[in-house]
Amino acid sequence: MNIDRLRIQRKSFNRLTAAERDGWARLLDESTSSRWAFLSPTFAEAVAATVGPVDVLLCWSGDELVGVMPLQHSAGWLGRLGLREPVGRQMTDYFGLLARSGVRLDWPSLLKAADIPCLYFTHLDESQATHGLVGDSPKKGLRNHIHPDGGEVYWELLRNRERKVVSEIERRERKLVAEHGPFTFEMQSTSPVQDLQSLVDLKNAQYLRTGHDGGALLDQANVRLLNRLLASRDPHCLPRLSVLCCEGQLVAAHFGLQCGSVLHYWFPAYNNQFSAYSPGRVLYRHILLNAQLFGIGCIDHGEGDTVAKRDFANDEHQYFKGLVHASPWGQALGFVQRLRWRFAA
Repeated sequence: MNIDRLRIQRKSFNRLTAAERDGWARLLDESTSSRWAFLSPTFAEAVAATVGPVDVLLCWSGDELVGVMPLQHSAGWLGRLGLREPVGRQMTDYFGLLARSGVRLDWPSLLKAADIPCLYFTHLDESQATHGLVGDSPKKGLRNHIHPDGGEVYWELLRNRERKVVSEIERRERKLVAEHGPFTFEMQSTSPVQDLQSLVDLKNAQYLRTGHDGGALLDQANVRLLNRLLASRDPHCLPRLSVLCCEGQLVAAHFGLQCGSVLHYWFPAYNNQFSAYSPGRVLYRHILLNAQLFGIGCIDHGEGDTVAKRDFANDEHQYFKGLVHASPWGQALGFVQRLRWRFAA
């Protein structure tokens, strides 16, 4: 089903009808390649309420909704002039078209039909090529598919593959208990508002400690987004706030989103006072061990190939980015954006 046989409509998220939102949710539920929380109507709604207005591209085949792509204006004056980005901007771990199989588009035709001059995107998954959407500058993403018999079985399989890694995590966990007493683990925090604020504080301290002044949670709009998502009960965008505590003190925490059986491992943080115990890895171990009880079959680590991610991962894929346009005005916006990147480097 090519773009010349589709009707492309751009609407503000807040103007979507109940039927259009239901159709969007059905596409997400039926998808076998793009079932990601970041493409859910719940995520887009939370972004619209906290970060800024959201536009939605609707692809129609007759009266049937066959594709959805949520976007928003880029921050700053380029956004006001027409440059778009994925919904959530730096907060998204996935971007693309949520669509029925067989729907194929191309960037220039899609943007022209939606009257969008220019789009900058990251986190376009390799699977989007089946819809004709491609990018450049590939980056690796890592995932952990958990054994069907549960996290404990997977942990033992991991022990066979990464014996030193597993033994060291277990040793540090024993040391934590020996020196600070028994810890408590909650897969889903019983004090979510308080624990989320503690996580944000720990994450921002990490950003400042490591010189990462562009850290996502230093922006209060993004913090408001997390708090909004914390109240979600949508199984396609379900918050998971997991915590590890010792003597009433938060040792490590993770806030992610679960979509079906996939847990997006999104914002982990740890208390630097406990750094000698590898608290992030100890927390991850217990999330893994308890995953099956919460319907989690895959932990998706998003973009990036680090030692911490690779030690646990058993699958990889590629993300792409791109700067695409559909008009002379869009080409000019793209040129200015590239100049800004060059002078900021």
